[in-house]
Amino acid sequence: MQVVPPGTSSGELEKIRSIVTRSFPVYETRVTPRSVLFLVQVDRTTLEGRFDELRQELWAQNYIGQIRFQDGEYLLEVLRRPTSRPWQGLTNIILLAVTLVSTFFAGAFLWAAYVGGSGLTLGDFLYGGVFFAVPLMAILGFHELAHYLVARRRKVEASLPFFIPMPPPFVIFGTFGAFISLREPIPDRKTLMEIGASGPLAGFALAVPLTLLGLFLSHSSPALPLNNCGPVFLGVPYGDLVIGSSLIYQGLSLFFPVTVNLNPLAIAGWVGLLVTAMNLLPAGQLDGGHVFRALLGTRSFYVSLAAVGLLLVAGLFYPGWWIFALLILFLGVRHPPPLNDISGLKPSRQLVGLLAAGILVTGFVLVPLSAPSGSFTLENAQVLPGLPPPANNTTVRISFDLVNQDVVGHGFTLGTNLTVFVKDASNNLVQLRGSALANYTRNLTWSLQLTNGTAYGKTGTAAFSLPGGTYLSVPATGEAGARFALVLTVFDPQPSMLFVGITANELCQGVLGLSSGGPRTLVVGPVGPVTPS
Repeated sequence: MQVVPPGTSSGELEKIRSIVTRSFPVYETRVTPRSVLFLVQVDRTTLEGRFDELRQELWAQNYIGQIRFQDGEYLLEVLRRPTSRPWQGLTNIILLAVTLVSTFFAGAFLWAAYVGGSGLTLGDFLYGGVFFAVPLMAILGFHELAHYLVARRRKVEASLPFFIPMPPPFVIFGTFGAFISLREPIPDRKTLMEIGASGPLAGFALAVPLTLLGLFLSHSSPALPLNNCGPVFLGVPYGDLVIGSSLIYQGLSLFFPVTVNLNPLAIAGWVGLLVTAMNLLPAGQLDGGHVFRALLGTRSFYVSLAAVGLLLVAGLFYPGWWIFALLILFLGVRHPPPLNDISGLKPSRQLVGLLAAGILVTGFVLVPLSAPSGSFTLENAQVLPGLPPPANNTTVRISFDLVNQDVVGHGFTLGTNLTVFVKDASNNLVQLRGSALANYTRNLTWSLQLTNGTAYGKTGTAAFSLPGGTYLSVPATGEAGARFALVLTVFDPQPSMLFVGITANELCQGVLGLSSGGPRTLVVGPVGPVTPS
């Protein structure tokens, strides 16, 4: 930053002094290697207004004024205003256009997943734009426009919003948000509070009704089959996203409880609530950094350090918070003081700060986004008394549970395999293989019975699987479980011992990157020795 040098002309020094004395009585002037210091007399009751007038006049003359209380005296420091390039609105327009394109792409993927498509159509772009891209951009735009308007109202130079495009799937929703650039230092803590809190409050005010409308529309969402895996773009799934619920989102969901497919408008509102909370983290140059610096003064530095520490801990559950913490550390944890750090906040401004803090607490989500875990088990196998079989036949009846431990329902394929042991001439158990096993199972019948009465069967094989295109629907954790009965009938068998292997595999597992670790197999047996009835 350029400064007023010690050798400045007496004319320029007198010019600066005359500007200062119109607002504050000066009883001493000091010229330092970096600035000019005026020791002034201050009336605390008029300090805020007088300094703001002085600050604007100095800025118009290419100077910056800053006042502080030090060693029992009020020091007003004047530095030369740094040169800056004129603001060009073309950059804002280009970034806005590119961000609209990236969010329209994200909206198209979300809409395709919403209606059960696997590829993109022109209609997906149209409806994805209407129900996701435009609402999300409106929330971000309201947020930044509020910053801009309040800054202009407080006579602080600011740019129009810069939107940050980030094509999916690098950021799944198509944007990193937006920001405005303040072209001059913030004058006082009141202005710091107003500029910092205005954006989150405006974005929050729009995100709430949009979320409610999205939840309402979700009640008429199409019911998608569980074998629908949705669109995948460069390995990132859009068909089965799990969004974390903040306290405010849970509260809004009470008005329109939704357990089915979320309308993309509800997702746009959810993103708006999340972005608002993230911006209110009390660190550095974030909106929350402004708010807490205005509320707590220099003590906000320790709150900022605590916020970064909490983000590092939160990263253990969601690694994205580590990136956010590093970004804050890179930009700086300590918030610079306003030009007038002496004047405090009135109770009304303190209430605004507490409201912003409340939005942070109720809007923060520890794990914002995740893919379904894909965790499930086969358990509670029981060999039940067989149904009365025909003469010289054996019936084995096995019941088992397929337990979905995920937060969303899934579709499963299911297969079985039979292992048979018989006694040879020496009374030793020998496993049947090849033609011997085929001969044993030529009259064998499998039957899988579902709780709704549906049954699937197959005859003459040691292995059984559901017909092509058929799958078992198993609800999410906490909903009614899925219990199945497997009936195996062996016609005229020789004395034998049976082991029945039951294997379940989750649909869309490889596509969605689920972490279940592959199929699950449950072995039931030995059943026997089984002898003809």
